[in-house]
Amino acid sequence: AGFLEPLESTSIHMIQTAITRLLALFPDRSFDPTLVDEYNRLSRREAERIRDFVILHYHQTTRDDAPLWRQVRTMEVPETLRRKLELFRSRGRYFREDDDLFVEANWLAVMLGQGVVPRTIDPVADALDVERTAARMAKFRDAVAHAAAEMPTQQAFIDRNCKAPSV
Repeated sequence: AGFLEPLESTSIHMIQTAITRLLALFPDRSFDPTLVDEYNRLSRREAERIRDFVILHYHQTTRDDAPLWRQVRTMEVPETLRRKLELFRSRGRYFREDDDLFVEANWLAVMLGQGVVPRTIDPVADALDVERTAARMAKFRDAVAHAAAEMPTQQAFIDRNCKAPSV
């Protein structure tokens, strides 16, 4: 199966993909050594990509209120994560690989949230019309605010959808 981090958010995904790989590579249970090697290669690649995302949270932390946080900030970072960080620092871009569990928005949110800042912006950003972009962002912000205002409170939702049966 798969367990890479204490919050266990990746475990179900890794179990699912392991089963999918098993069915795809060994439908007849022949377990040819070449296919076993491929299964292991794909599983290792998936685990390494997830590992990088998890390590990013810990390595980039600014916390130092306990020995754990001081240790993880100075831990050795895998070359694959070091490369992703350097690419992001270069121009604020993240290049997603096929079959990555975490999408670009996940990586960008963690990098920016953990204080990883690009040295410069992507030149494509200079091509954007600032006023038009600001107007679109304001429209989006208003749509989100309107949708949030229309939603029930958490308690109202629980009362309507999760009420315990009366005994």
